Order: sequence, then C-alpha cells, then structure tokens
Amino acid sequence: MEYRLEKKRIILYIALAILVSFTLLSLYPREGSRDSPYRDPENLKQLVDDQDSSYLLLDVRTPSEYSSGYIPTAQNLPLQILGENLPETSRDSLIILYCRSGNRSSQAARLLHKEGYTNVVDFGGINRWPYGLNR
Repeated sequence: MEYRLEKKRIILYIALAILVSFTLLSLYPREGSRDSPYRDPENLKQLVDDQDSSYLLLDVRTPSEYSSGYIPTAQNLPLQILGENLPETSRDSLIILYCRSGNRSSQAARLLHKEGYTNVVDFGGINRWPYGLNR
C-alpha cells in the first residue's frame, strides 16, 4: 500500500514539473530568435554593411556603455526605459537586440514579444561581435 502511494506521488511530481516547464516556456517566448540567421555575427555584419534600413538594431545597454563602443547602425534604447519608449516601427519589423552579456537583451526580447512585436532577434552580448565598433 505504501509503495503504491509513493509511486503515485512520484508520478504527480513528474506531471507537475512538466506542467511548470511548459508554463515557463509559454511565458518567455523566443519566436524566431534562436533560428534567426542574424544571431550569427557574420550575417549581422552583412546586414549592417548593406545599409539596409528595413531593420532596427537596438543596443539596450546604458548610455555610457553605448558611448564606449557600439555596433554600427545601432540605436541606444536602454532596457530601463524600453517599456515606456517602445520602438516606433511596425510590430512585424525586424528588431535585433544586444547588450553586454545577453541578459538584458533577453529581457528586452521578452518585453517586446509581450508588447506584440513578432520579429525580434536576441543577438546576445556585444562580446560576440568580432568586428569594429563605432564610438
């Protein structure tokens, strides 16, 4: 009898863990972000070099971090004010985000997804950019 109760408890814990995992995944979508070619520095550099204006490259670091060096064509929109200053672009425009390490850009991507932006790419940290920076 006790064995059967322990087995049911284990099954219940497993089911609960699966439910929590799916819930967390749905709260933090990463639509297109992981599969985007613009997560690759070479592809992002080509986009930057082509001077294509159909995308928005956002540096979500602080203004002082931004002024120390940023990826060419990037605009500074710090994570701290992003929620009150959403990008003035269509919700399906390509928006590529980066920060110092990837933490703030990940938070910014979640925020923009929650606000209805559908083509958001989290590039990650500027340390992944092996090319020159603007100052």
